[in-house]
Amino acid sequence: MMKKLDYYFNKGAADNESQNVISSSPSKDKKSQRMASEREIIDLREIVEDRAWNFYTKCRKKWQPKKRKNVSLIFDWSEVTFDVKEPKYTEKSGSEKLVSNVIFKSVFENKSKTEQSHSLKAERQTVASCKASLTKCYTTSANMALTLSAPKSVATASVGYSAGYTVTYNKETTDQKTLTWATEGNLTVAPESKLTAELEIIEKQCEYTFTTKVAVTGTVIVNIFSRKNKNKFLKVYTGDMKAILSDKIKDIESDGRTVYLDIKGECDFKYGIEQQIVIS
Repeated sequence: MMKKLDYYFNKGAADNESQNVISSSPSKDKKSQRMASEREIIDLREIVEDRAWNFYTKCRKKWQPKKRKNVSLIFDWSEVTFDVKEPKYTEKSGSEKLVSNVIFKSVFENKSKTEQSHSLKAERQTVASCKASLTKCYTTSANMALTLSAPKSVATASVGYSAGYTVTYNKETTDQKTLTWATEGNLTVAPESKLTAELEIIEKQCEYTFTTKVAVTGTVIVNIFSRKNKNKFLKVYTGDMKAILSDKIKDIESDGRTVYLDIKGECDFKYGIEQQIVIS
């Protein structure tokens, strides 16, 4: 006969401060391949580069290089702000699952004819994870990443995502948190009998799609140098991001000097929500 023995033990709290691991790697599964084929990326660096090069070709002096390969462009984004708004999440239908895993097991056998008392203390770790991908986004560099706030139910679950999670623009990103579960107490084993104590963790799995916007404001600076003449400075281009993007992207949303770019993606969470002590 199985029974829960919560009254024998003090449930330990999850410690989500112990580890935070973020990894990005191209996934080979069908889902990631599908998302890669559907991904829509706005390369801001490329858009600004075209604008800066057009500026240079129109105002360059005769002695300055004509060909693009003979000049280098150095981008300065320090005067541009990117403010990511609160995402709106939609949970995928039927995606929520609860899975039970035994992470600790101890057997107490009493071969004597008298009752025995035993103390039990256990501490084990599980890993909470968030796998996230962007299907529509923007970038200014090859390694650019965004930090997004998690769905409310996840952020308030004390599993390490209260400050959000990180996702890169061109790869599936796995953001992991290590959770520590602890319990201790006493149990009594009857004469000539055996007890088995198991620590079970109930994990929740859920999948979401999300949409959000990033507010882009400010001035980008591009310094142009000669590649052949000891990196001699040639010109500097400064451009307002609203003007640049409004010319390039049709019907872009704007407000004052700010323009808004759409971001879309998917994220899958898995994290422990409950521990149970089962005695059999």
